[in-house]
Amino acid sequence: MSDSRLDHLPAVLDARSDTGFVLAEVTRLLRLAFDQRMRSTGLTGATWRVLVYLSREDGQTQAALAQKLEISRVAVGEAVDRLERSGHVERRADPDDRRKWCVFLTQTSIDLLPTMTAMASELRDEFYSGHSEEEVQQLHGLLTRLRDRLVDMKIGSAE
Repeated sequence: MSDSRLDHLPAVLDARSDTGFVLAEVTRLLRLAFDQRMRSTGLTGATWRVLVYLSREDGQTQAALAQKLEISRVAVGEAVDRLERSGHVERRADPDDRRKWCVFLTQTSIDLLPTMTAMASELRDEFYSGHSEEEVQQLHGLLTRLRDRLVDMKIGSAE
């Protein structure tokens, strides 16, 4: 059934018009696939992502985590609450500002990181199967250049 109000739109988008949508879909589906694999560890999408960012820089504030994860401070607070209750993280007062709390990985999480890394590696292998190393390198190079261009355009809080 066709909606005549949409007749002015192209039936098929060209690559430049559709790439952003495809990138968003790939990101969403990849995250969903990893979420499904992480369920066996008891972690959810919201919680495993916090652990990954803390593994890169332990002791971040919840505000910094919220910014990096691109979610609200309230959502980060809820994820950190769950992780703290399950023994994956601990909050410590910021020595420089008593109003802030820093979040640190516990030994439980540190012990879990190799499993998470292995799961991510398995998913990457499956995700890239059927593509040559050259294709993967080309994709990475192009995406890196596109990201760098967006950073140069100084949009939002891009890093």
